[in-house]
Amino acid sequence: MSEVGERAALDSRTSLYDHALRLHQQTPDDPLPDGGRPFPDEADTPPGSPQSWKQRSAALRHALLHHLDRDDVSAAARELLSQIRGLDVSARLVSSVLEKLPLPEGPGPLALGRDLVRHGTDRRAVWVGLGLLARRGGPGDADLIRTAGLLSCCTGPAIRALKAVGCATADLIWFAERIPARLRDGALQALCERDDPVARTWLLMAPLDRRHSSPSRAREIAETARLAELLESRPADRAGAAVPARALRLLTAMTGHNDYRAEVPHYTDAKRVYAALLRRLAEVPPSLDHFADLLSLLLDLHSGHSALLDWEAGERERIAASIGAVLRRPEWTALASAAETSGAETERRRGQWIRRTGVPEPPPTGDAGQGAVHRLSVHVVVPDPAGPPGVQARLLVNGRPLIPEAFTAGPPNPPEYLLGRGLLRATDEPRRVQLAEAWCTEGCCGALYVTISREGDEVVWRHWEPSAGSPSGTERLPLPALRFEAAFYDAEITRAENDHSWEWPARTLARLLTERLCADPDLFGRWDCAAGWISTHYADHDRVEVSFTHPTRSPSEPEPDSGRPWLQFIWDLPDDGSPPEAQARAALRHLAAADPKTYARVAGGSREFALALGFPWPD
Repeated sequence: MSEVGERAALDSRTSLYDHALRLHQQTPDDPLPDGGRPFPDEADTPPGSPQSWKQRSAALRHALLHHLDRDDVSAAARELLSQIRGLDVSARLVSSVLEKLPLPEGPGPLALGRDLVRHGTDRRAVWVGLGLLARRGGPGDADLIRTAGLLSCCTGPAIRALKAVGCATADLIWFAERIPARLRDGALQALCERDDPVARTWLLMAPLDRRHSSPSRAREIAETARLAELLESRPADRAGAAVPARALRLLTAMTGHNDYRAEVPHYTDAKRVYAALLRRLAEVPPSLDHFADLLSLLLDLHSGHSALLDWEAGERERIAASIGAVLRRPEWTALASAAETSGAETERRRGQWIRRTGVPEPPPTGDAGQGAVHRLSVHVVVPDPAGPPGVQARLLVNGRPLIPEAFTAGPPNPPEYLLGRGLLRATDEPRRVQLAEAWCTEGCCGALYVTISREGDEVVWRHWEPSAGSPSGTERLPLPALRFEAAFYDAEITRAENDHSWEWPARTLARLLTERLCADPDLFGRWDCAAGWISTHYADHDRVEVSFTHPTRSPSEPEPDSGRPWLQFIWDLPDDGSPPEAQARAALRHLAAADPKTYARVAGGSREFALALGFPWPD
């Protein structure tokens, strides 16, 4: 195709801006359906590049430097678009390059940025345009930036650009209200950074997405909005009447671990807000959301980070008792019972979670037993099904949560790991056990280990080790050796290992399959496969995922061969409503009769490995 023909073809495509504007006009007050998908450039995604980050950055930098100071901005934009379309670059890489790129003086970079955002038919070009506007734009560019940013593929760069150009608070609020909740965190952060009463009022009342709420952002919102003062001052306006429920939501969000760490220990007004909320609990109307938040707070007061706040004697127990009394009232229990039979999936799951969890009694007071001997108790805590997932096996010593004392980068490990594998059992042979892992993985931010051994009629936990890279080693004092009376310890571990009352049907199915596949590895082995992890799906709690790999490694092969083709498969098993035991038997019969590679989906490995093994690679 000639250069003229190529430019005409590029110009004939729908720009991302026009695509966003058209969809926005159809839903002017809400986020675009599915974030604006499908995007106009879906067919132009370049193949994955073997080049390093540094090499790809250099290629982008080289392309940009040739077009930044050209007089014919439209021609420069078209040629740059043609070059960028073939580059395998992410929004983060584009931002990194543009932050350091020397820009020539004059109007060229700003004009090019505006042209790319307004007319770009490829997201990479729009990212470049937004980056140039962040460097040279002003408040007058806010409308252009925020419209392009309505597309989920451009939201992050748009937030950075809006902050950089010094847009009005109203522009940030408009934008935050019209982007998907899972992408709103950056806009919330930008509003938290403004000392603006309009921003404070909006932040206090804006809805927080339960699954994607960041604990750190919840803390920033509470601090920016001066939540403790509002709770205590009881303003008479309508917004003031909603403050207790809002405080409840923010405080609950701060107890989560889906942002590396819980933020309650780092919120200086946490006790103050708890106390003020206690005085205003009667103003929180019965609802399923409020029930879930109150129950979550109660669990955290019992065995989570909230239990470790610097409480006055009896204060924590008094707050927990008051919350429990509210949740036991007929009007609250009735709505929880009704939710169990709701036709709405999330409501039904929450109602069943409330029933399984129950309303715990006030947290126990410390009981250190005789002399230096301690008492261990294990509490399995299942989170609100509408929020971030992650079942925890919380360990209490003398009624006090143990893991948060030593490690803050992530939650306790799940019960299937600590209890299902018998890792907490004490033997004469010392065993090193991982009790908790950083939210992002051990390789990134560490984990917490302890060595467990039996010494006569005592069980001893010693040698506490935050693994290399753990930030928690400097935040928490090392724990001393802990001694437990063996008889009581063994009884508690046995009780916890055999208590499955916290499970929902799909989780029970996952456990049963794990047990039976471990007992009979040949069920997968006959198909040249090896079982992997088995668990409920991250977002769909009623679906079990069974992972396995193919091919199996030969017993004579001591170490994995990195060049040998392999694939990971996922076998999906949705809960069909029948008893978990029956579902497990049916799944195992199916596995015995048919090769699982024919009905599972490829989920890991590489395109090259899939081709070598004769399987299609997922798009």
